[in-house]
Amino acid sequence: MTTERKQQILALIEKLSNSARLAQNLSLDETEQLLAMAVLDLQTKLYSISPDELRNFTRTVANVVELRAQANDTKRAEAGENGQNGQVPVVGQGH
Repeated sequence: MTTERKQQILALIEKLSNSARLAQNLSLDETEQLLAMAVLDLQTKLYSISPDELRNFTRTVANVVELRAQANDTKRAEAGENGQNGQVPVVGQGH
């Protein structure tokens, strides 16, 4: 990939990231998610990340999030807390 093409992709990533932040500020959750997916797609192209590498990474992240959620549930149960507090772990908000 040429340096010029890399710079163009980086500029596009920056624009989409800014738009994703704006969508988040406007509580446009689905739009924010779509923009974040577009950023991720461009990053995989920019850094030559294969679909298999991305799949393995996302599985690993999902496992870590699940383990943390289980640990938090165990801590709550041991502390005598009932129910969930409504919080959901967020993955990949690097924008």
